[in-house]
Amino acid sequence: MPDFTQCPVVDNHCHVLESEKKTMEPIWLAREFFHGIADTPIAGVAKAKLWGATDDLLFHFPHMGAVLTMVCQLAKLFGCEPELAAVTAERNRRTAKEGLAGYAKMLYRDAGIVCSVMDSNLPINDPILDLTPGPKIRLLQMDPLLKSLMTSCGTYPELLRSFQDAVENAIRHDGFVGIKSHLGELVGFGAPQVDAEEAARIYPAAAAGDGEAFKKLYMAVWLATMLQAQELKFPIHVHTGITGGLWNGPVANTDPFLLVPILRQPRFLQTRLVLLHAGHPWMQHAGMMAHTFPHVWVDMGWMTPWTAQRIAECYRDVISLAPLSKMMIGSGGHGSPEVSWLAAKTAKIALGEVLTDAVRLGLMAEKDAERTGRMILHDNAARMYGLKS
Repeated sequence: MPDFTQCPVVDNHCHVLESEKKTMEPIWLAREFFHGIADTPIAGVAKAKLWGATDDLLFHFPHMGAVLTMVCQLAKLFGCEPELAAVTAERNRRTAKEGLAGYAKMLYRDAGIVCSVMDSNLPINDPILDLTPGPKIRLLQMDPLLKSLMTSCGTYPELLRSFQDAVENAIRHDGFVGIKSHLGELVGFGAPQVDAEEAARIYPAAAAGDGEAFKKLYMAVWLATMLQAQELKFPIHVHTGITGGLWNGPVANTDPFLLVPILRQPRFLQTRLVLLHAGHPWMQHAGMMAHTFPHVWVDMGWMTPWTAQRIAECYRDVISLAPLSKMMIGSGGHGSPEVSWLAAKTAKIALGEVLTDAVRLGLMAEKDAERTGRMILHDNAARMYGLKS
């Protein structure tokens, strides 16, 4: 039966590691997997998961399913007791000896992560990126670029020209391989489409801080970028589904099905769109979108590893519908290297379970199951970004 233990992995979506995570208390290692709302707000801190937490909330962090999976897998790797305190002590001993970069290198080697697609606008030679082992390629972050240009551009045509010039320079000269966007969270997938004329009309209000005008502006720039992506041949990664935290509108605004009115238009049919986080919890919707639209891919990040206790079922939801050549593994990894490592480990567990069942039930030949697992873990992303073996 298929065994993917030694299969290489491309982490299709992750963030930078943070040097301050070299040494961690057990509760903070557990909190790396918390994407909810903390219960003691801190003025000036926008991310609700970074607010202070009462003792009552801290009690719950070690009992998250993903944390229990992390403890189980780290204990196997370290040869220690499967307790949060024990694995944290051992990881801190190793980071003290090897540094965070050395420790991360050991984890990535264990999980087989051979390349990381970084959600970061940092230059490729920034020392922070050196903490992440192995080859790295970057996704340009749409949101900070757009907001920074709005402070210096007086009209919408000037803004769009400046934005697209910056995108072209990033893709052609700075080595970026795609763009990451938050259309669902900031605007809503079901929001009306906005043309250049309307964007020019509402631009002064958007630049002055009007929230509703900004949503229309963002939609207009995003649609224009969908066309630019065809010209420059780069994929657009869009956050889909729910990953926790505060929300400024109906949570269902990130259901991938709401993108249908945009994606069905012939002018966009050759724009590659990657549905990050597999539309969780609408995984079947994401899989159906990849089946229906020739230009839609599914990234399994965040869902892998956060749904660890149900990860095989989540994979079945996508695999049952999407072309398996259009699925990729991501982590949403950030801060400490355990997140990306655990994503790769749990992805291999899930694929082993699901594809073994497919072979056992006579739904797939064993050679096809083995090839499919390697495609999802590595080959599909390598093909999209033109990576060498």
